[in-house]
Amino acid sequence: MKFLDQVYFDNSLRSYITVCIIIFIAFILKRIISKYAASLLFKLIKPKSGGLDKLQFNNLIVAPIERILFVLISFFAIDRLNFPHDFLFNIHKVTSQDIVEGIASAIIIICFVFLIIRFMDFLVLLIKNKAVTGHTAGEHQLLFFFKDLIRVVIIIIGFAFILKFSFGLDIGNLLTGLSIVGAALALAARESLENLIASFIIFFDKPFETGDLVKVNNFSGTVERIGLRSTRLRTPEKSIITVPNKQMVDSILDNWSVRNVIRNEIKTFLSPHASSEDLEKIISGIKEILSKKEMVQSHSVYLQEINNDNAVIMVIYFTKFPMSQDDINELKEEINFDIRKLQEKHEIKPSATTSVKIVS
Repeated sequence: MKFLDQVYFDNSLRSYITVCIIIFIAFILKRIISKYAASLLFKLIKPKSGGLDKLQFNNLIVAPIERILFVLISFFAIDRLNFPHDFLFNIHKVTSQDIVEGIASAIIIICFVFLIIRFMDFLVLLIKNKAVTGHTAGEHQLLFFFKDLIRVVIIIIGFAFILKFSFGLDIGNLLTGLSIVGAALALAARESLENLIASFIIFFDKPFETGDLVKVNNFSGTVERIGLRSTRLRTPEKSIITVPNKQMVDSILDNWSVRNVIRNEIKTFLSPHASSEDLEKIISGIKEILSKKEMVQSHSVYLQEINNDNAVIMVIYFTKFPMSQDDINELKEEINFDIRKLQEKHEIKPSATTSVKIVS
């Protein structure tokens, strides 16, 4: 067929058709090949995945694999064509062919970077799934902690490769210039740098881990995420508060997850005119009440002070940890009712000022 040998823009019609067929076949087969490759990879990692869902795996891996396959095959096919002289021109000593080749190499590098990031996300998901299955949420904190940092490093490396292979720039001189700029930015962003350093302290010193229940700066909550700049806490009200890492390090932090008991405190105010015999009855009665509560591990009841307005009886008892807030409130209610019944039994009137305080 002679018409296939006709030349348009320095390439025969046969070459154009061949390239189009290759690109079309790549477009048709990319999904099949990607799913097959992902299926083989999933079979390899499934025994060690801790029950990872195959759909989650495919959502992360299939799309970047088929994208990089299609791009590579398409560019290798197009590379068989000659660059048309009609489209050849110079811009500041750079030819249009160099620009097109640079754009092509940049697209390939971006696809590879995206693929690496997706593999990293899969690795994090895999380790997180194993941690949840094995009840060891804090053991793999390193990868969770540096996830965002690793992502940024990968993107920076990819950008450097684009500058090197697509634009032909000298990376060494560029890094020298960036180091000077980086030093200036570090001085300008001193607070952010302090939070970054604090994040390293949190990881290596480990005052808390993901999943711990902590209290800091009058806020309490469960640690959901430790980032490079801040830590996110899920409060009992189910809201999310963000605390800068510097405050998590510099402030007094109470890690409730490492303790085995919860301290509870009740102050009972009686009339200052109550006799010593009545006070002794109340104290011994409260001790008996607490001793019968299965959830109370230990307790202390004593007469704290007697002033012109009140006779103050301090009640301190410890319950096991962990214990839900509903159970704590229910136990508090039972003890308060029992104390009131005890006062009514001995006909001892409470003071006009009564306060009940729970300290956890």
